[in-house]
Amino acid sequence: MAPQPLPLPAPTFTSKCTSCWETLCRICAILTNKRKTGDRCVYFPEDVSNRPDPCIYDQFMLMQLKLPVTWDNPDVAIFKGGVEQFTYDLTVDTEYDVAITVHNNSKEKEALGTHVEVRWIEFGAGAPVRHFITSLIADVPVWPGTAVVHTPWRTPASPGHYCIEVELSHPKDANPANNLGWNNTQVKKAASQVRSPIRIFNRWVAGPPIDQRAAARLDAFASAQGPGRAPPWNYVEIEVDSYVFADAYGDDAHPDVMFAPRAPAWPVSVEPRLFAFDLGEAYRDVDLIVDAPDGPGHPEQFNVTAWQGGAPLGGVTVTVQRGG
Repeated sequence: MAPQPLPLPAPTFTSKCTSCWETLCRICAILTNKRKTGDRCVYFPEDVSNRPDPCIYDQFMLMQLKLPVTWDNPDVAIFKGGVEQFTYDLTVDTEYDVAITVHNNSKEKEALGTHVEVRWIEFGAGAPVRHFITSLIADVPVWPGTAVVHTPWRTPASPGHYCIEVELSHPKDANPANNLGWNNTQVKKAASQVRSPIRIFNRWVAGPPIDQRAAARLDAFASAQGPGRAPPWNYVEIEVDSYVFADAYGDDAHPDVMFAPRAPAWPVSVEPRLFAFDLGEAYRDVDLIVDAPDGPGHPEQFNVTAWQGGAPLGGVTVTVQRGG
């Protein structure tokens, strides 16, 4: 009679805690580095250890996980003469240097030959018009290594608001869900009340999505809401908060702090906050209205995040400076 295999020991309290802590560390580490200076970082992983996982701060993935986001992307910086610039305090028809930090979540495989596509899009949430800037190659070492790539970018000749979009791709990417990042911010000077128009673009102008991948994403978000709770495809909801990226690493990284939502710092509203696109309607303009306190003081940021049909649409971070 063949010997029977010994039963595996039941997981101990210590092993359970260790596993839980490792998972929590991986989750909270997504926001725990000084990305603009190229320090360490790890992103949400899949259970894949033998493939590279190039990644960037991805607002859309975080929205899917119901986590707060900032649209002032910590992995994208714009410089002129070596001095970092406000994304929305740029001069028309002027050349800037865009610096992009690319990370690799894999500890075993280098992300060599990662494609970094850089585009600019019109200011707003879900803007459909994208303009190609360049396509770069990043050779990213294993975690916690990073690679910083640069590209010159000349701003358009006419004034306007510009959002930088970065999309990564790799033929052996273990987790393509963390490859898209926006750097979409605006700076406003306030007297006491500031109105900032924001253009919300309709993702599906011709009606419900017919693209199978888009429809599958919408169905996934709808099913996550529970039976009978999925909003229609043209329903738009806008949220505002003052969440700020927690720049910390290692022992200084505290999940309860990094993932804690932050309510709007000052009285704020969006008009309208809820609406439904008409069939064929390309976009809708809304107003972000912030009542800033009188007198001197620190500026505050307001993250405007839009959802369409229950799925992430996009957003912008508006920094409001006091008038005093």
